[in-house]
Amino acid sequence: MSYAKGLQKLAIKLSKALQSTKKNCLSNAWTWASEGMKSTAELHQNLGKAIQLEAIKPTHQILSIQEKKRKSLDNEVEKTANLVISNWNQQIKAKKKLMVNTKKHETLFHLVESSKQSVTQKEKQKLLNKLKKSSEKLAKEEENYYQKNMAGYLTRLKWESTLESCYQGILELEKERIQLLCNNLNQYNQHISAFGQTLTTCHTQIHGAINKIDIEKDIQSLVEETAVASTENKSEFLLVDYFEEDPNNAMDKERRKSSIKSKLLRLQKDIEKALQDRKGLERMLNAYSSNSSFSNGKSQKETAVLMDETNLKLDLLQANSYKLSSVLADLEQRPKPSHPCSSCIFKWKEKDQTHSYVKISRPLLMEKLETVMSKASPDGQSYPHSSGSIASDVTQLGNGFCKALYSFQARQEDELNLEKGDIVAIHEKKGEGWWFGSLNGKIGHFPAAYVEELPPNPTRTTVQP
Repeated sequence: MSYAKGLQKLAIKLSKALQSTKKNCLSNAWTWASEGMKSTAELHQNLGKAIQLEAIKPTHQILSIQEKKRKSLDNEVEKTANLVISNWNQQIKAKKKLMVNTKKHETLFHLVESSKQSVTQKEKQKLLNKLKKSSEKLAKEEENYYQKNMAGYLTRLKWESTLESCYQGILELEKERIQLLCNNLNQYNQHISAFGQTLTTCHTQIHGAINKIDIEKDIQSLVEETAVASTENKSEFLLVDYFEEDPNNAMDKERRKSSIKSKLLRLQKDIEKALQDRKGLERMLNAYSSNSSFSNGKSQKETAVLMDETNLKLDLLQANSYKLSSVLADLEQRPKPSHPCSSCIFKWKEKDQTHSYVKISRPLLMEKLETVMSKASPDGQSYPHSSGSIASDVTQLGNGFCKALYSFQARQEDELNLEKGDIVAIHEKKGEGWWFGSLNGKIGHFPAAYVEELPPNPTRTTVQP
C-alpha cells in the first residue's frame, strides 16, 4: 500500500510537470511513463486491499478461533492429569490410614492375648468385641486402599485417551491452518497474474512453490517430530503396600504369612479373571481381522482399547503378586520367585512410609499416533495384543515348551501343579534345577527334572502367561 501511494504521488508530480512542457516526442514518452506509473500504482493498491480483505482479516479470525480451541484442549488434558495426581495422593493417604489402623489393631490384638488370664470374663468379652470391630474396620480400610490402587490405572487410561483425542484435535487445527495459508497463496497468485508481463517472473516462482505444497506430508512431518521423544515413555503406577510386608512390625510371623497368603489368593483370582478377559478379547480381534463383516471401525477400536486396559490391569496385578510373593518367600526362607517385572519395581521413602511403584512402558503417543495416521489409508489397521508393558522392557516371554513326564504337587504359592502330559510354556531356565513358566493361565516355578523340553515347532500356538 505504501509503495502504491508513493508511485501514485510520483505519477501526479510528473503529470503536473508535463502540463507546462511543450508537446513533443519527448513529452509524449514521459506522458506514457506517467500513465504506466498510475496503472501500476492502481494495481498495487487493489492488491493491497484484496490482501487485507481476503487474507489478513479471515486469517486473524480463524487463528483467534483456533487459539480458543487450543486452550480448551489444554484444559481437558490438565483436568484429566489432575485426576491422575489426585488418585495418586488418595492412594498414599489411604495407605497411611491403613498402616495406622493396622498398628492399632496389632496393639489391641497383643493386649487381648496377654490379658486373657488376668481379666474377668466380662472384661475379656469387651476386649474381644473391641477386637472384632477393629478387624471389621481394618478390612474396610484395606478394601478401600485396594480399590483406589486398582482405580489408578483407569484414571491413567482416561488421561491417555484425552491426550490422544486432544493431539488429534491439534493435528486437525494445524491442517486447517496450513490449508488456510495455501488458499491465501492461491488468491495472491490469482491477483498478481493480472499484472501482466511486469510480474511474470514473480508469478512463475509463486506458482511453482504452490504446486509443491503437500498438506499431508507436512502433517506427517509434524507427527514424526513430536512423536520421537515419546517412543521410550514409561509410566509409574503405585503398588499396594501392606503392613504385613514390613519386617520390623510387631505382627507374629505365622500371622503375617497367613495374611499375605490370603492377599495372594485374591490377586491370583483377579489375575485369572484378567487372563480370561484377555483371551476373549484376543478371539474377538482375531475374528475382526479374519472377517471384516463381523464389525465396524468403531467396535474394532473399542475392543482394542479394552485389550489395552486389560493388559495394563494384568501387569499391575502381576507386579503386586510378585512383590507379595517375594515377601512370603523371605518369611519361609526360600528363594524369591522370578518374574520379568522384578527389575521394574522401585521404592521411595516419605517420612515414616515406604512406597512401592512399578514402571510400565505405555504406547502413549507412538502407537496411538500411528492409529491416527492410519485413518488416512483405507487398509491401515492395527490391533494392540499387549500393553507393551513390563515384559517387553525386561525379556521376551516364551523360550520354548516342555512336556511334564511326572505329576508334581505345588508346595508353595509361586509353584505350578503338573500332571503327566501337560505342555508348559518356558519363560526362564534357572540354574538351581527350577524353571519358570506358565500353564493354564497361571505362572510359577516347577522342577526341571520333572519335564522334557520339546523341539521347536513353528506351528505350535504360544501359551499366554
